[in-house]
Amino acid sequence: MMEDIAALQDVDLRITAALLAHPRARVGAIAAAAATSAPTVSRRLATLLDDDVVRVVGVVDQQRADAGFAAFLRLRCVPGASVDVAQALARWPESGYVALIGGDLDCAAQLHVRSTRHLLEITGGRLKALPGVVGSSTLKIIRRFSTPHGWTGGLVPDRALATLRADRMDHWSEERPHTRHDLDELDRGVVAALAEDGRMSWRELAERLGVQPATASRRAEALMSKGLLRLRAVVQPARIGQPVIAFIWLRVAPSRLEAAGRALAAHPNVLNIAATTGQPNLCGEVAVGGDEELYTFLTDDVGSLPGVMAVDVSDGLDVIKRASLVFDERAA
Repeated sequence: MMEDIAALQDVDLRITAALLAHPRARVGAIAAAAATSAPTVSRRLATLLDDDVVRVVGVVDQQRADAGFAAFLRLRCVPGASVDVAQALARWPESGYVALIGGDLDCAAQLHVRSTRHLLEITGGRLKALPGVVGSSTLKIIRRFSTPHGWTGGLVPDRALATLRADRMDHWSEERPHTRHDLDELDRGVVAALAEDGRMSWRELAERLGVQPATASRRAEALMSKGLLRLRAVVQPARIGQPVIAFIWLRVAPSRLEAAGRALAAHPNVLNIAATTGQPNLCGEVAVGGDEELYTFLTDDVGSLPGVMAVDVSDGLDVIKRASLVFDERAA
């Protein structure tokens, strides 16, 4: 469970915070942001990555690559079946995120599908055959206000954050303009390699793809600058002292949806927030330090949003999969 995951301390926490701000930051830049030496960063970063405490991955933006869309899947299960259901969902290649949750629901997932037909095949076929599921709902994501690519947990001071982000080539913000682009064979090779190790050197990438380092770096940087290839440091929020996870499902007046989404996207504890189809039309995930902080977030931040007509909150009990990476006991 997330509350049992040990939080990082001191320099490891500062290094992780710098990685959240810029996943491919150079060792010197991380050292400056973490107020420590480059040798210390090299040594501690290697341990954090080797132990899977933090993982840096490249993620292709499927919507910008004209490769489908994302949707939230919410499930109710028979008593005792939720863990098996969540683990089964985590094995689906379409699932990028899977969590066990409390409240009226038992499991939440984010799926990436090629088309509405593909989604129908999942909900009408594979999901129907999944033992233990007694109810489901699907919410298509139609507008993203923030994603974990830009989440830092509020840990990085403004000046250091601006310095780190100024050096990023990939799109950490949902507000940056982007270009739709069809991926060719080399593009797909770049994406596949960086999905395994987002900090892979250009020389290592070139050797894997059988091209020159200049070609590998040029192609990867082009994908990043177009918003197609996005980088993120994946870490369980409990590691950075925010063990309480909650999912918020809001019903907002359409005329106020943009303002509410932007306001929540600016909050440091919001990992992601998106407008969706369906009864809740603004949905996302938050991570805070404790129940008091969650209460304050709900009463002060959500409570002050204009146009909110209904709020539902689900406790995050355990995250099984994040950024298409399955967390195991070793990572917890």
